[in-house]
Formats: sequence, structure tokens, C-alpha cells
Amino acid sequence: MRCILVVTMLAVAACGPNDSPGGGDVAQTPSSASAARDPATDSAAMRATLDGWYRAMQAVDSAGILAPLTPQFLLLEDTLPLSGPELVARLKQAGSGTPWTFAFSDWRGRIVGDVAWTTLRNHETMQGEGGKHCQADFLETIVFVRDGGRWLIDRYHAAALHRWSCAP
Repeated sequence: MRCILVVTMLAVAACGPNDSPGGGDVAQTPSSASAARDPATDSAAMRATLDGWYRAMQAVDSAGILAPLTPQFLLLEDTLPLSGPELVARLKQAGSGTPWTFAFSDWRGRIVGDVAWTTLRNHETMQGEGGKHCQADFLETIVFVRDGGRWLIDRYHAAALHRWSCAP
């Protein structure tokens, strides 16, 4: 009987709701701890966390970069794994003299209890050497963990769809 119950529970979990249709926001799978939470509110909070984190990286604000990260945070970009402190060190080494922008689109995600994951597209631009306009496009996956009333970033993976290219 116990094996049947476990198999049934796994089947129910595997057949749970998928992403919302049309490339929308975050679909939420109810659990006893999160059944009353609003997916739109959670989605907005995650977007605000991500936006604030990027703005802190633009400013090379060490405290602001680390604030929305879990202690176990790991960034994977171009096969280079970085912890939060390693990311701060790399950004400080690069400096804040190169202005760059980011634009997120196609946000898709799912919330299960106090964990959420999203995929999105990120278009970044910057001014390169000699005033060249540089740009790149990434497909990114982010794992968020709810910590009290806020969402923290635990894992961040960025895959280049179009690597950095610069034009005069």
C-alpha cells in the first residue's frame, strides 16, 4: 500500500500545472504552505528583486549585489561558476566606467511552495572601446527561494543566444 501511495504522489506531482499559456507570468502550484499566496504578487516581487540586483551590479554596489542572494548562491555564465563574493570581486575588477543596460522579456516561471524558477530573455547593451555600440542576448534561468516576505536568488544560469558583438 505504501508503494502505491508514493507512486500516486509522484504521478500527481509530475502532472501538476505547467507554465501559464501565452508566455505569461508565473504559474503557482498550490501547497499547504502557499495555497493562499498570489502568483501575480510573487511574480512582481521576483521581478523587482531581479531588477534591483541588476541595478546594483551596474553601480558595482557590493552590498546591493549580495543583499538579494542566498548564502548558497551560484551564478553560471559562460561555464564560469561564481559565488556572490566572487561575482562582486569580478565586477569591482571591471569597474563601473562602462555603462550598460539590460532588458528582460518572455518571463516564464513556476512557483512551488517557497521555491520558484523562471526563464527569460535578457538583452544587454554597453558602450565598447572607441564608442562602439555592443550588445548580447541571453536566455536565463533563475531559481528563487522565499525567505520570509522576500524572494532571494539562489541560482542564476545565463546562456548566450547571441554573444557580444560591437558595431561602430
